[in-house]
Amino acid sequence: MRRGVVVGLWLAALAACGAIAAGATYTADLTAFLPRSVTPGQALLVAQLRDGIAARLLLVGIEGADEAALAATSRALAARLRASPDIAAVANGADGLPRRDRDVLFEHRYLLSPAVDATHFEAAGLRAALERTLELLASPAGTLVRPLLARDPTGELAAILAPHADRPQPAMRAGVWFDPDGRRALLSAETRAPGYDLDAQAAVQAELAAAFAAVRTDPGMRLVLSGPSVFAVQARAAIERDAWRLSLLASVGVALVLYAAYRRAALVAAGALPVATGLAVGVAAVALLFGTVHGITLGFGATLIGEAADYSTYLIAQRARGETLAATAARVWPTLRLAVLTTAFGATAMLLSSFVGLAQLGVLTCVGAAAAGLATRYVLPAVAPDRWIDSPPVPAAAAIGRLARGARRLRPLVPLALVAAIAVLGLRHASLWEQELAALSPVPPAEQLRDQQMRDALGAPDVRHLLVVSGPTREAVLQRFERLEPELATLVTRGAIRGFDAPTRYLPSVAAQRARQAALPAPAVLEQRLADATQGLPFRAGLFAPFLADVERARGARPLEAQDFEGTAWGLAVRALLVELDGRWAGLAPLAGVSDPGALAGLGADVTALDLKRESDAMVSAYRDQSLALGGLGVLVIATVLAVGLRSARAVGVVMLPVIAAIVAAAALLALAGTRLSLLHLVALLLVLGVGTNYSLFFSRFAPDDEERLRSAYAVLVATATTLIAFGALASSGTAILQAIGLTVALGAALSLAFAAAWAQPRG
Repeated sequence: MRRGVVVGLWLAALAACGAIAAGATYTADLTAFLPRSVTPGQALLVAQLRDGIAARLLLVGIEGADEAALAATSRALAARLRASPDIAAVANGADGLPRRDRDVLFEHRYLLSPAVDATHFEAAGLRAALERTLELLASPAGTLVRPLLARDPTGELAAILAPHADRPQPAMRAGVWFDPDGRRALLSAETRAPGYDLDAQAAVQAELAAAFAAVRTDPGMRLVLSGPSVFAVQARAAIERDAWRLSLLASVGVALVLYAAYRRAALVAAGALPVATGLAVGVAAVALLFGTVHGITLGFGATLIGEAADYSTYLIAQRARGETLAATAARVWPTLRLAVLTTAFGATAMLLSSFVGLAQLGVLTCVGAAAAGLATRYVLPAVAPDRWIDSPPVPAAAAIGRLARGARRLRPLVPLALVAAIAVLGLRHASLWEQELAALSPVPPAEQLRDQQMRDALGAPDVRHLLVVSGPTREAVLQRFERLEPELATLVTRGAIRGFDAPTRYLPSVAAQRARQAALPAPAVLEQRLADATQGLPFRAGLFAPFLADVERARGARPLEAQDFEGTAWGLAVRALLVELDGRWAGLAPLAGVSDPGALAGLGADVTALDLKRESDAMVSAYRDQSLALGGLGVLVIATVLAVGLRSARAVGVVMLPVIAAIVAAAALLALAGTRLSLLHLVALLLVLGVGTNYSLFFSRFAPDDEERLRSAYAVLVATATTLIAFGALASSGTAILQAIGLTVALGAALSLAFAAAWAQPRG
């Protein structure tokens, strides 16, 4: 094909992919690195991580001043936040139930109160309620009861709030919440935006910081924010910084190595064309297949920089004296083609992963490597003049020859290293794998500890145990919970659980609301019963006229729906505890202090007890097993590709043995260093499979003379250097996912080079 046609087609493809990449949507939602849910419990877990009540909760601390100043700033900040349309609820202990919530609950108290039944409004029931009210009026709580007396003499608002009164409360100092040491004033704020909407969450956090700056009374005061959305926004910023920093670091490092190898800046630039091609095509493929591109995928692009640069190195360094680059490309293409294919198939475990984020990395690697390989074969010879390319310098060639001869004397150590590594992994099998999903967390341990301290001090939700009731409609779920609540109360009495929450505590079923309406007497009947009940009690005539009017309105009111609580903390609780998944409804009952998990098994076949930590650990284990199986499949596919390409079972063994030894040895060294292997390490080790196979291929390719062998060894050394730089850049990342992959692949690549050099048996 003519050079002009090749370059034209390449530029057109590059422009199209660049346009797709430029118009793509980019995200940093870390739940993309959770697997696709395979059980209802895991689906709920992911839903809670994305938009559960905890995901929308901001934990706010104010520190750095005396108690009085902190309390005053807490009150002023809470007032500002309550005025924000982006904040659904704010609590700091100063005002109790928010005014909006109180108004909504009071207005609908007869449909919401669990105390409302037929006997409640008999004369005897009314008499008992009024006598309790008199006792409260004579107590310190009288100032709270008196304003509500004429409209709520039966105490329905108190009955609605009673189930929530036993929750742990933060320490009170100067009228607001503080931590136990009294050094930090505490608030909690719930956002209207879902936890996964990081743009909205970042805006709210910036608004909160601005509000604090406006109300603080001491310049030494500090604002401390914590919570899942805070960590997610910080992680997104870190990922965005890393994506640019790592790409720049890898690009500069690779360019310096290539300049040292090629000794021409123009040739380094030409050699970067396969890199640019692989990145552009890979990112465009991710955008087309997934609709969005994760920031970590861009950060992972640094690895593709090193891998794609290897291809141009394998080509340029292999050019013999007097040979055109096009002729070199044709000569080395069979081996280079195998290198590209093995890299692509080495990413199979990621490509087929249940983790959407890792599947993106797999697509980027597979498609990007293929595009970079084709650009190396056809585009690079068309744009790089042959006069730019020299053979490797003689001093380097001599040094490489000495290294190669020395490495072959270590050949017996390769199988010994493999056996020793297998023994280490076998001895450490019980503690080899990291089982917890928390191992994927990008949050530094110090911030995790501070978050837990603030969460404990506030009594904020940290849901682990849930009861789940599913049904075809929300009404069916609510009715089942109303039958379930007495059984849960029995478990509390027995000490099997310390407490529970339930969606029916916020939104009763329509059937329950209709039953409460039916229990409300007609006006004349209620008026007569009230007259009988107040005989001998010190209430003036006509005091309860507003009560009679409110009851009559409630008798004709429509049943409450979730939307009636919009804009309140009550409404957020309804939305958090009643979720729709795949066309069905699920009701959640968070449990506190579960001491007897076995007691939850007897609640009925339609009630599922979930331990979300166990579910998350099960997800991790399931994906690990899946990845191991896919990794085994990748090994078989690579072996098949090599068998077809090399046409020799013995040659396949020569190529693959050092790579397998390097992978197992890298895992053993990590284990000996005290590192528990996570999914990230497993993915990285599978990447080593593709990278290391390339080294073995070029060390073992047909070489008619020593000069050819030296050129192959030189190409592998330069390729290894660029790979180590690219993955070393990843290892410097502050994001755990990229750091673990970078460190592990760098270790595996170094071992692959050593083992491939020692085991090499060039054909010819």
